[in-house]
Amino acid sequence: MSLFDSFVSTTSGKIEKNAHFFALYDRYLARYRNHPCVLYIVIDSAHAEAQAEMWARYLGAFAQIVCLTEHDFDRPQIHGRRSDLTDPSFRTRLLEEFGPADIVIDDGTHLPDITISTFEILMDLMTNTGLYFIEDTYTAYWSSYQGEVGRDSTVIGYTKALIDELHASYTSHAIPPNAFSARVCGIHIYDGLIIYEFGRNTNHRSMTNLATS
Repeated sequence: MSLFDSFVSTTSGKIEKNAHFFALYDRYLARYRNHPCVLYIVIDSAHAEAQAEMWARYLGAFAQIVCLTEHDFDRPQIHGRRSDLTDPSFRTRLLEEFGPADIVIDDGTHLPDITISTFEILMDLMTNTGLYFIEDTYTAYWSSYQGEVGRDSTVIGYTKALIDELHASYTSHAIPPNAFSARVCGIHIYDGLIIYEFGRNTNHRSMTNLATS
């Protein structure tokens, strides 16, 4: 079953997704399907249960789907938690109940300050090989979402700076290595979708296949 198949077969509510996102999710999430995994979704209350159903159908029976939203609910395999990510005790309870996230999908407010702060908080609640998706990043160019071409405070501007941080080990400490450069091994930028790939990327040496004298 593709994600699009799961999308069209979901009956518990309305879901909106950009058409080209489906193939991207299929590409990146194939390794998690029908395997134990934890997905955190940042989502508004009106769309939480429908999105959770779609992702449960797609990822399979071994996945735990956790919606970070405005109300609590529990269904088989699907959970909603009224979220205050700024509260350390909430984050502790989240980890105790569900464990670290293998996948995070932010389809929340799309406002830059909230999106960025959510990423900086949730990256500490992820496994070391996880994937973090931020949807609808084209809103970074819309004034109604505090966006503008070239504005550093948008999620696009923020990610441009993180490209430099990703390469911190090559900058002779002009950019000090930090938690981001230690944990994130890739940034994938698509039309309207950014994916941060977590992984231990500590071996930066150059290699050759021939012995040198």
